[in-house]
Amino acid sequence: MERHNSCVNTRAIITYIDHHYGRSEELLLGLEGEFAGLGDPLLFLKDPNNWVSSKVCLRLYQNARKISEDEEVAFKIGFESVTHKKLGYIQQILLRAWASPQRAMERLKAINDQFNRNKDLEIVSRGREGAVVRLHWYKDLDLSRDFCLMNMGVYSAIPTIWGLPPTLVEETRCRFQGADFCEFSLSWKNPSILHRLGVLRRTQRGLLSDTLAEMERDKILLRQKHSEVLALNQDLQDRIGQLMSIQEASGAILSELDCQRLYPSVLQMFVKAIGYSRGMIMLVDEKSGVLRYEEGVGAGARELQLLHGYTVPLSRAENLLVRVTQSGQPLICEDASALNLNPDNLIIREYRPKSIVILPLTAQGRVIGLLAADRMDEAHAKPKVDRDYLEVFANQVALAIENARMYRDLRDSYLSTVQSLALALEAKDTYTRGHSERVTEYAVRLAARLSLHTDHLEQLRRVSILHDIGKIGVDRAILNKCGQLLEEEWEVIREHPLRGQTIIAPLRLSYEEMAIVRNHHERYDGQGYPDGLKGEQLPIQVRVITVADAFDAMTSNRPYRPSLDVRHALREMQNGAGKQFDPLVVDVFADMVRAGDFRDLLVRPTPDDLLPRRLTVA
Repeated sequence: MERHNSCVNTRAIITYIDHHYGRSEELLLGLEGEFAGLGDPLLFLKDPNNWVSSKVCLRLYQNARKISEDEEVAFKIGFESVTHKKLGYIQQILLRAWASPQRAMERLKAINDQFNRNKDLEIVSRGREGAVVRLHWYKDLDLSRDFCLMNMGVYSAIPTIWGLPPTLVEETRCRFQGADFCEFSLSWKNPSILHRLGVLRRTQRGLLSDTLAEMERDKILLRQKHSEVLALNQDLQDRIGQLMSIQEASGAILSELDCQRLYPSVLQMFVKAIGYSRGMIMLVDEKSGVLRYEEGVGAGARELQLLHGYTVPLSRAENLLVRVTQSGQPLICEDASALNLNPDNLIIREYRPKSIVILPLTAQGRVIGLLAADRMDEAHAKPKVDRDYLEVFANQVALAIENARMYRDLRDSYLSTVQSLALALEAKDTYTRGHSERVTEYAVRLAARLSLHTDHLEQLRRVSILHDIGKIGVDRAILNKCGQLLEEEWEVIREHPLRGQTIIAPLRLSYEEMAIVRNHHERYDGQGYPDGLKGEQLPIQVRVITVADAFDAMTSNRPYRPSLDVRHALREMQNGAGKQFDPLVVDVFADMVRAGDFRDLLVRPTPDDLLPRRLTVA
């Protein structure tokens, strides 16, 4: 709000209307937008330490005329502001200390400059019994003749401070009637020296008493304001903390391209920043026409399990989540009970939220999902975060999700292309045809028997087929050489894991996935290549594919040797346990081979009698 008028002026208006009509609240009609979020506007307008715009004063004068049905009410307000001592102790000191209207006129400009920023006051002439005053109103302000009348009332009442008759005020020019300024001719009765001395003696004690009382009231007011400032400062610090958290979160999430890490990271930052208990992300599935639950935080595993697979048809217009999705407008509600939500809804029934925040995630002009949070109770609730900033944060989350989705789609497309290339090149070679596919299946089945995490199984399924992709850069003459390789030819062969890593680098795979390609020729004893890793330094996925790769290679024909039968291959595997291979992985793999779990993958089917129940290593 602009600051043109001290609330000394608005207090005079309110006091007058309250005293004569008892309807001061009606003065605020039409000012609702000016004081939105302010607890008690009348209290604010009666505090002489506050300031308001001329627009506010203009409306107060208009409403005062309506209430009083008196077009000259502004004059009376100004008059009574002096006679009823509503000017405040500073003005009273200035006016009363001299006991003379003539001396008071000398102080009018200083008083005006201190308490009004809507005009310049000019004393054109001044004598013992009169003066000429001009008011030069500032341009581009919302003003009316009421402002003139208010000043005329003040000037008229000044002599009454010393028990003299009111000043005779004659307006000779009026800016609001076409002149460039307002001009007043003032005439008063000049007090005698004896009268002035008597007034000073009589008023000295009263002036001191009034001043001390006013100062005491100001002390109380200052204490109140100090408490308010402390509370506002704490609120401001909390909000700054929230906004900083969200800003930091924004930078972090925009660099994250893995949805599985992005979703929980976003939610943890979000609920922490706004002081809520739980959060979830739901995304629009356009093909199925539903909102689908993706991720949640803040609840126990059992509670979150209830939401797995939870969907809401987008056609269910009465559903709150759907309404926010369709409208694209955020919903922030401190009292969820006021929303009349369906008590049979899974989320309402199981989670019973007390407060709710639902933000639409908008990207490229469409809502792609929702970011929602709730609070189970009101204890230790943080102040609200700015609604506009929440929307900005939600838009950044939406952008991050879209980026992650596009990256996933591009990565999957690139992965499919590389996989197809690897299989196509492999298919041209009689000796390697189907090798990568069989290794992948061996590895996945073996990992499942070892009870590896689902994510590890998926990594093996996606990347194992690419473990030899680096051989694309190796001369086929070297790969298919029947005789013993020369040392320089071995060096070329040993480079294929690193070449493979270079080929799949654009996929930005995890360390474990990259290791499947880079380290599938490492040995358990550390004598492998290219990094010489050993034992537990090798990810379990690498230890699994190493066994799968070696077994399929041994049981397949190669240019330099025929395939081994399963019995011989298993013996070689167990001979290498603890040296080339992880002993546990070899034992489990051997048990699976003997149980016939890989019969469909063997290049050369083996009769049952060649798969002894228990292999004795020679």
